Amino acid sequence: MALNERLTAVLREDLGPSAGIVLLKCTKKSLGKSPADLTPADLPALAEACHRAVGPALGENVAARIRQDILALKA
Repeated sequence: MALNERLTAVLREDLGPSAGIVLLKCTKKSLGKSPADLTPADLPALAEACHRAVGPALGENVAARIRQDILALKA
C-alpha cells in the first residue's frame, strides 16, 4: 500500500470521509507537494501539520493521537 493510502487510512479513523481532504491540505500547505509524492522523511512535518489542523476542531487528545499514528508509519 502506498504511503499516501496508509496516511489516509490513519486519518480516516478520526476524520471519516474528510481524511483525504485534510491530508491534501496539510501536505500542500506545509510541504508544498502532493500526497502521492510523500516520503517517510516527510512524516514528522506532516504529523505536526495534521496536529495543528485538527486540534482546534477535534481537541488535543485526538490531534495527539493522529500525530502519533502518522509518526508510527515511519517505523
